[in-house]
Amino acid sequence: MTDQTLLAKARKARFDDLPNFSGHPSEDVERFLKSIKNITKANDQSSNHEILEIVRGKLTKSAGLWFDNNESDFEKWSDFETAFRNRYFPATIISKKFDKLKQRKQLHDESIVSYYDDIVNLCQEIDSNMSEHHVIQHLMSGLNPKFKKELFRRESSIKTLNEFLKYAKLEQDLHDIYEKDYQSSSESTQVYPLLDHTSTPSLTAMIKQSRQYYYQKKHTNRYPNYTSTQSSAPKRNSTVQRENRTSIADKQTRNNTQQTSFRKQIYTQSTNQNRSNNCKICGRLNHRTNDCFHKRTTGCYNCGQHHNVRDCTMPPNFQ
Repeated sequence: MTDQTLLAKARKARFDDLPNFSGHPSEDVERFLKSIKNITKANDQSSNHEILEIVRGKLTKSAGLWFDNNESDFEKWSDFETAFRNRYFPATIISKKFDKLKQRKQLHDESIVSYYDDIVNLCQEIDSNMSEHHVIQHLMSGLNPKFKKELFRRESSIKTLNEFLKYAKLEQDLHDIYEKDYQSSSESTQVYPLLDHTSTPSLTAMIKQSRQYYYQKKHTNRYPNYTSTQSSAPKRNSTVQRENRTSIADKQTRNNTQQTSFRKQIYTQSTNQNRSNNCKICGRLNHRTNDCFHKRTTGCYNCGQHHNVRDCTMPPNFQ
């Protein structure tokens, strides 16, 4: 008794979720009849009048009025279904659904199960007696190209819808696993060496020192005899002046030497940075190693061995 009560409650919940049918052209006649038959378990020979009462509970407006006026003609379910189809089934509905079936394609982020259910339902609504072979052909037509290639190889061994769904789910699962592994590998592998920012402050300091040198040189050339004791300069003798000139010349020499050293350091550091940014495969500067057209598909992008390209000791192969 408890099982019958639960069954009745379950059917009532499904009935409550079923939308009403008013007879408007936009409403789907086939799906309404299919839902009613699934809930009531009605067949062509069902003569239980309670089934028709259940149907009447979902008919509204003009559809409800039509049922009340013709209820005496419905001796069994097939009588109602035939009359209902003749009155509300659009003449062009099959053509529209067939066009929808031909245009239906699996979306790139759509699961194979969702696509499968939609195609099978459309095929059954177009022709309830459509063979599984033809349904499989419609499934293959709109399948995601990522899975279609492998399923075409198995096409000769796929005889039923269950076999199609099994192989299609397998291909999708394998594809998803491969994509996750590839993305994880790409994120964990450094495609090209990162710039060492710890060297930037020293480079900036050298540039500042070089600017200071130019400023000092310009100031010295403009005022070669300038000192903090300028007011006493006229009183110095020729010996002191020669010593001052010698001291200035020594300072200029040291500054020139320091400037040359700074320039060498800047050039060396800039050259090393440019070399580190070169593509590890072809040696060019206009793209990253990961985007190189010549990279190998397995192992090291440069030589194909089992190590990262940043650890490769081989020279670029496509210079």
